[in-house]
Amino acid sequence: MPLDVNQVLGLLEDALFRVLPLHPDRAWVEAVGGSPRDPIPLSAIEVLNQPGLDLVLRGGKRWRPLVMYLCHQMAGGEDFPWEWGSLVELPHNGSLIIDDIEDHGEERRGKPAVHLIYGEDLAINSGNLLYFLPTYLLDRSPLPDSRYRALVSAYLEVMRRLHFGQGLDIQWHNDHGFIPEVPAYLQMCRFKTGSLSSLAARLGVLLAQEDTQLAAEAGRVWEDIGVGFQIMDDVKNLARGNPGKMRGDDIVEGKKSLPVILHCQSSSDGGARLMAIFQKVRDNRQSPQLPELIEEAIGLMNASASLTRARDLALRLLDEARQNLEHLFPESEYRKASLQLVQGFLENLDTKDKTR
Repeated sequence: MPLDVNQVLGLLEDALFRVLPLHPDRAWVEAVGGSPRDPIPLSAIEVLNQPGLDLVLRGGKRWRPLVMYLCHQMAGGEDFPWEWGSLVELPHNGSLIIDDIEDHGEERRGKPAVHLIYGEDLAINSGNLLYFLPTYLLDRSPLPDSRYRALVSAYLEVMRRLHFGQGLDIQWHNDHGFIPEVPAYLQMCRFKTGSLSSLAARLGVLLAQEDTQLAAEAGRVWEDIGVGFQIMDDVKNLARGNPGKMRGDDIVEGKKSLPVILHCQSSSDGGARLMAIFQKVRDNRQSPQLPELIEEAIGLMNASASLTRARDLALRLLDEARQNLEHLFPESEYRKASLQLVQGFLENLDTKDKTR
């Protein structure tokens, strides 16, 4: 029977809401937080979960848990534990909540950012909870101790790497006088975006078999794909805007994305004019002239071909990763679906998508 990717995505989606339920019961509270010594109203737990649920319910591609499933099957796994997809999808959503607070983002997936609806305090708590909520699945795993330790180690390493990536991104967009080198930017992306796609591949393999070398190799391939995806996102933000977000909002946030870095490296003024616009945007967030300033900045990057050069780098990364993926696993319907997923990222450089 041929692989039905839409059916797989449906099973992953259903399982996601078993891990983060719309209406938590006492059994769920005990599974996640241990047995309470004193009673606590379930209505209070619902309030605690609501910011995260709000964002998850807005949708998303769910490609990270799909990668986990495909790598599990390519590594010879049989019965995939569907709830485990939440180990990469929920932290991703948690990082988006925290990212919007730190970047003063106003919109996410076509609606107001979560912290603007629920307040920063509850949003921060919910975002942080999503980083760690699905780890109760690790504690209940029946896998041998050695594989359990490998899974836990991989997960915790990625949680640290995510914060490295976000911390570097914050430093750079707060300092308009500093332009990182391209290799530093790529490593920031490996921390911030590549880590979770790498984790999806590593966990998928380790769930199927105890082959830490294969898990590491699959993780490296999908880390490269995650970096290519991030660069693609950077380019689209400036070229036409990402669905659910304002075009050029990376400029409003002061992000040193790859097109910005490439422009500053190649322009005769070292990017001084572009950084001056960034500062004006930062000082005039509520100004009616904001769209004009954003268009001026994008015009500079178009004129220096930095958008095209960034796009070409993303294409190379994704194409090389696709070739490496083809050599890593034997031919199967799951490998074919993995290659089609990467091909979809390549095609997305030129076509519209739905949401991050």
